[in-house]
Amino acid sequence: MLQRVVHPSGLVAYRSPALTRLGVVHAFSTRIGPGGVELDLREPTAETLVALRECAGTLETLPLCTMKQVHGAVVHELASHVPAGIEGDAWVSSRSDRLALVYTADCVPVLVASADGKRVSAIHAGWRGLVAEVIPAALRALGAAPAIAAIGPCLSRSSCEMGPEVAEQFRAVGLEACIHERPGARPYVDLREAARIQLERAGCTTIDISDRCTYEHADELPSHRREVTHGGQPRSGRIGALIAARA
Repeated sequence: MLQRVVHPSGLVAYRSPALTRLGVVHAFSTRIGPGGVELDLREPTAETLVALRECAGTLETLPLCTMKQVHGAVVHELASHVPAGIEGDAWVSSRSDRLALVYTADCVPVLVASADGKRVSAIHAGWRGLVAEVIPAALRALGAAPAIAAIGPCLSRSSCEMGPEVAEQFRAVGLEACIHERPGARPYVDLREAARIQLERAGCTTIDISDRCTYEHADELPSHRREVTHGGQPRSGRIGALIAARA
């Protein structure tokens, strides 16, 4: 289970107890920003960045490094310079001087650290990313044996109705345990469970898992499915999962 953190400014975030014990700077943001104002992490204020870094466990002005996410399995090593327009869905990093960041709004955000916290990864895994095996790809690129992971807020099984063609793609990569079917109904897919299975297969021995659903917990979390697909809004907000390696 992740722990809810409320900053003195009012910003709300979640942290992994296991990653916290390891001393790794990290956090999962929510839609609640300073003063309770709606937060879309793609457009943060200076006050928001300060509060979020403090919730993540640092007073340093660490830059946030992002990429254009494309629902695939491309992994990038975080370097001192991030090229404009870089595309992919996961970071791996040995850097303590910057925060690797991925955005989500129903997809599964995953943070991983090696046993000593010196190597970390931030992963964006929607259903397409899960069947493309972005999590195994990121953990291969991590290099060091992964020990601790955290799965952030995402679409829960009860809110993740999919077509049968999607279910077949999960079966094709050995994730049939995540498919839940009833006669005469479309299948539901447990994205959170799929991420957990792939993390365990890759060697993660400790996994903290959020119980928050982006669709159901509208007070805290944005959801593309709730706000755009079913709500007719032009776009939804984004939350972020961010992490830095131990110094």
